Amino acid sequence: MTKSSLTIGFPEEWDIFFQNHPSWPQKYGLLTSTLHKIFIREFETNKPADRVVFYLGRLCVEDFNEIFLLCGNGYGIGGLKILRGLYERTVTLGYIAENPSEAEPFLEYHHIHQGKMLNHAGKIFDLENNIGIQEIIIIKENFKKTKEKFQEVDCKKCGTKKTMVSWSKLDTASMAKKIGLDGLYFPGFFYPTLQTHATPTSLMARMKAKEAEDKSFDEGAQHEWASKALITAHNIMIFVLMIQNTYF
Repeated sequence: MTKSSLTIGFPEEWDIFFQNHPSWPQKYGLLTSTLHKIFIREFETNKPADRVVFYLGRLCVEDFNEIFLLCGNGYGIGGLKILRGLYERTVTLGYIAENPSEAEPFLEYHHIHQGKMLNHAGKIFDLENNIGIQEIIIIKENFKKTKEKFQEVDCKKCGTKKTMVSWSKLDTASMAKKIGLDGLYFPGFFYPTLQTHATPTSLMARMKAKEAEDKSFDEGAQHEWASKALITAHNIMIFVLMIQNTYF
């Protein structure tokens, strides 16, 4: 196969997709036109919350298009995996839009992630040769200064504390409920999470029964999941638009 003869995607799946979603070209055109007006523009601000709400929204646009690309080629479960991130980003930007002061801890938690990344990387390769001693010092100093802001009680009996696993003490479900997006929590986050990680559910979803207990891997396209992922993603993007319109 040569480069000129290689097709990135599956044309036969494109036909099936548009048969299953005949109004998609028109609706997608209207949606992308609106998204273009909102996000493809000069954006200047000195407010952390503005940056988080706007740029997380911009990431959501990419997530949505990635879901479309996968689902349009028959990878419905692949679409679900991207859907999880889209939902979490939308919940986060929606929560910060309603609570602008939360933007600071969200951004500051970057130093916690950097510190954790350094610890993990140090178990695999020589940090000084790959990152550099100066960068290591900066990351460690920022981590040390920041982690005091993200402490929670680990043991109520002895009062010991540990670093929070996230920038907020609220989990995704609780945060979603506060902004009115909990109705899409299961199809947009919980079930997609099971597909994203190494779970029995992710395995069973790709198996097909032949006879009795005899099972085999289902190599076919996942058209039903493609439709579910895309419908959920479309609903989430409408919410993203509503947040942008209300906030700005």
